[in-house]
Amino acid sequence: MVSKSDQLLIVVSILEGRHFPKRPKHMLVVEAKFDGEQLATDPVDHTDQPEFATELAWEIDRKALHQHRLQRTPIKLQCFALDPVSSAKETIGYIVLDLRTAQETKQAPKWYQLLSNKYTKFKAEIQISIALETDTKAPVDSFKAKGAPPRDGKVPAGLSGLDPKDIVAVLNEEGGYHQIGPVDYCTDSFVLSVTIAFATQLEQVRLALWGAIFWLSTHQF
Repeated sequence: MVSKSDQLLIVVSILEGRHFPKRPKHMLVVEAKFDGEQLATDPVDHTDQPEFATELAWEIDRKALHQHRLQRTPIKLQCFALDPVSSAKETIGYIVLDLRTAQETKQAPKWYQLLSNKYTKFKAEIQISIALETDTKAPVDSFKAKGAPPRDGKVPAGLSGLDPKDIVAVLNEEGGYHQIGPVDYCTDSFVLSVTIAFATQLEQVRLALWGAIFWLSTHQF
């Protein structure tokens, strides 16, 4: 097993652009590909100074990082103009980042000029920084669902004969929600919100979501 200190993130910060032409009916998006895994920014307005303000990250361990550096594996960024109406994408240009420049100390961002730039009359550039960060999340092997502690408080009189183990989440297809507990006592609404910045090890995400649903179904509100 790889130790926690050996787990790193390759973080590419795509900050802003300059010297782009204005195209009010289009959006700009940057797709970044490393070692077969592709990530992308959200589409932003196609202005002369687009604001991406996005971080893209890939998980890696030190041994694999060393191997990629020896092989000079690139991180390739491709810039596209997106037509929101037709969803058509035009290739604007690309940038290649050298993984060997990524350090664990903070580096100042740099301006990179688009290669094979479609806008030949504009010297379009994107400000980017690349860094290595320690992956601080818990190791995969340590993930284990745990039973929640019992909640304090009195059980309503109408529920005194109901075993908490029998309270499960039931999908109300017409209403588009899960109902937990008897209809007469379901008076509160709750929203379970999950934000995913970037996706790796999706099996663990699935287990975490099931754990959250299980917790909700075994608690009284």
